[in-house]
Amino acid sequence: MTDVLRSSVLGLAAMTLALGLSACGGDGGGGGIDKAALVAKIKASDPDLKDVPEKTLACLADAVIKYGDQGSVQGYLDGSVASVDDIKGLGTENKEAEAAGAKCVE
Repeated sequence: MTDVLRSSVLGLAAMTLALGLSACGGDGGGGGIDKAALVAKIKASDPDLKDVPEKTLACLADAVIKYGDQGSVQGYLDGSVASVDDIKGLGTENKEAEAAGAKCVE
């Protein structure tokens, strides 16, 4: 595996783990979250994700919108929440949500 591919896979794996998605604190509504903006922000947050298919990133964004705390997701988009890891309601505690993130990278 090349270094670039390895970095991309590791970056995607890290993103998937970050999106392990605990429903705690998430309202699951999606509200006014701009999915395209979220995909762009996720992609821009890690250069190793630049080669990840848009479909995969869109799937991960759907999971963030569904399981993440909407105010926190909006804060991530606005810059007041530093990273996906800091979005309330995302973690590994919720197995259903974790499975949703894992399906994105299958």
